[in-house]
Amino acid sequence: MEFKTIQADNQALACAKAFNRIWQRFYGEELQLSAESGELQLRIDPTAENRIEVLTDGQVKLTAVDEKLLFKSSMVFLQEYGCGKLTAGIMEIPENRQEKLLMVDIGRKYFSLAALKELTDLLALFNFDQLQLHFSENEGFRIASDQYPWLASEEHLSKSEVRELIQYAHARHIEIIPDLDAPGHLMHALADKPEWRLNKRRADGRIEKDPKALDILNSEAVAFIRSLYQEYGELFCDCRYFHIGADEFVPFDQLHDYPTLEKYAADKYGPAASGIEVFIEYVNETIAYVRQLGFVPLVWNDGFYRVNRKEGLHLSKDCIVSYWTRWDRNMAPIETFLEQGYTVINHNDNYFYYVLGEHASYDYPTYEKIMSDWRPVNFPQQQVIQPHQLKQSWANAIAIWSNVAEAKTENEVNRDIFYIAAALMQKADDRRLGDKACVTRLYDKFFN
Repeated sequence: MEFKTIQADNQALACAKAFNRIWQRFYGEELQLSAESGELQLRIDPTAENRIEVLTDGQVKLTAVDEKLLFKSSMVFLQEYGCGKLTAGIMEIPENRQEKLLMVDIGRKYFSLAALKELTDLLALFNFDQLQLHFSENEGFRIASDQYPWLASEEHLSKSEVRELIQYAHARHIEIIPDLDAPGHLMHALADKPEWRLNKRRADGRIEKDPKALDILNSEAVAFIRSLYQEYGELFCDCRYFHIGADEFVPFDQLHDYPTLEKYAADKYGPAASGIEVFIEYVNETIAYVRQLGFVPLVWNDGFYRVNRKEGLHLSKDCIVSYWTRWDRNMAPIETFLEQGYTVINHNDNYFYYVLGEHASYDYPTYEKIMSDWRPVNFPQQQVIQPHQLKQSWANAIAIWSNVAEAKTENEVNRDIFYIAAALMQKADDRRLGDKACVTRLYDKFFN
């Protein structure tokens, strides 16, 4: 079965062009576009079912209710054709109940625009929905700043490159999620600003500055972070979501080592306050600020509803919770967030944390482990939710963490992630491509 021409009317033309770009990566040349006829026919029909129809004469008809679903159907077609599985008949393409997301830590490790575009094509092939750019870390800051030209690391993306990536991803129906982590993970940003760092009591009783943690009681320090959200909110103005971090601010069971937090909490929330109230207050105010900028805020789970303390206030409901781990038994179980009514993302670190250098006791995730053991109801540390609770689990997510930046090249990372993304797609969408050899055929075409 050979394809030379795509038939697409005006409604389907943008989808045909987007499909053609991925096809060219596989087969070296684009198909011709035609409004009259073609071996591959794309059609948008709001009243029809989403489906792929393979006719006995070799024609293939793709029909969907809107452009995004038509593009996703075209990627299913490309997977089936690339695997050699395309046979006469009708394949129904149901709308996915959950989305698929990949986060890449470009804060610790520079990823070029070319590598991020390749990663975007990879995600598009496997029907992912979002690419999250974690661009600020202890070890680096990777997008240029007009307000603070000193802030970006030597290797970084220019704002024009970021705009180009957003446009590139949008054409492939991939949303970009900016990710600026605070009030922890700020060693790079605070390197020359000791006055903005949080006071910490040492074991000998002396006070020192925590190099990673923002002094959230310092109005000037908080204003600095907000100015960054405003600047990058303008850069990412066409995006829907903004991840604000909020993980690993301080050791959450050692708040007594941070005297200003303890005192403020006791003065404002009473003697029963644990000190965490100051942190939650800061996060809630940041959530409100980022929502005013026009974004849905996302936060990591590890600092909230911990089981060994009482909180004078709780995390705002105006956010989505990225649930990544419960390695510490005092972290709240996933059930707590679901019972409280939060929408969550399943960032299961047991299966989907790709940590460069296998740092922090992580092993690289494998295609085989995901395919054999993981299901969408499986959350970190053997937590299992009920099927009806999946409606609160908005997305399943892979995370690339660049802890040992030099352990892999950007090209090696993308090649590894190909198999992980293929496995997640099959399990999350409940649609099998076949054995791993089939995925390898796609891999060989994609990276030819």
